[in-house]
This record gives sequence, structure tokens and C-alpha cells, in this order.
Amino acid sequence: MGFTAAGISPSTVTTDQQCPLGFELTVPDGDNGLQTWIYVYNDSGSEVPVAKMATRKAGTATYNVAAAGAINPAQAVGLSVYAIPDGSYGFLLRKGIGTATSTATVNANVGLVLAASGDVTHAAAVTDSACGNTLAGRASGGTLTVFVNCQG
Repeated sequence: MGFTAAGISPSTVTTDQQCPLGFELTVPDGDNGLQTWIYVYNDSGSEVPVAKMATRKAGTATYNVAAAGAINPAQAVGLSVYAIPDGSYGFLLRKGIGTATSTATVNANVGLVLAASGDVTHAAAVTDSACGNTLAGRASGGTLTVFVNCQG
């Protein structure tokens, strides 16, 4: 696990590789505790935009990522806090508090699941698989505060 003394920032986005894919960087987030960031490569053909969840690109065992679809939340790699263009390397928020996008109503304090195009929504039941928790709700689409804990 890396730490802030690793000499690289979670906001680093480049077209040349700066560290091994899957490298985890841990940084303090004030009273919210620690954040864990994971280094990935986007070669999906499209940008992974800000406030969107990303999963491993289909058919890859490395940390090549794409914006998430409505699939198993256990496949989520992290939340994009900084846009990662196609053909670029960058960090996703793997664990911690961030801002995600939804296109529908989201209930607060419910399991976080993946929707289409990297958006999130709440789990239908407390027993559903999740990749975090909704901390705030929204009456309609937009951004909301979430806790992500991705394992993909």
C-alpha cells in the first residue's frame, strides 16, 4: 500500500505510466478518515468522466478500466474523482467518501450499486451486493455524497 510520501498525487492523470497498475495510494481525508486510491489505465475508447464509477474493462485481468455498466457491484474498481481520458493513466477513489452521479431518485443510507454509464443508485434490498453506501439521497438525478468501498 502506498502513502502520500510516494511522490505521486491522486490527481495525477498522464498518458505515460507513472507506477504499476493496481498501485494503491492512501491519503488522509480529515475527519472522514483515510482514502484509498488505485492506479488504473483507461483504454476503453471513451473517457471515464468525473463522478462516475469504473470497472475492469471486459476481458482484462489487469487494471484497464471503463465506465461501469449496470453490473455486479463487486466488479467496481473505483469512483472517478478526476476525469481519465481514453489512453490515459490515473487514480480512482477505491475507498472513501466522494461524489457520484445518479440519473434517478436515490435513497440515503442504503447500499450503493451500479447503474448504466458509470452512474450509481441504491440497492433494492439490504441483502443486495453493494460497493459502498449512499450517504445522502436525491429526489431526482444529479450528484450525491457516497462512501465507496470497491473490490473489483
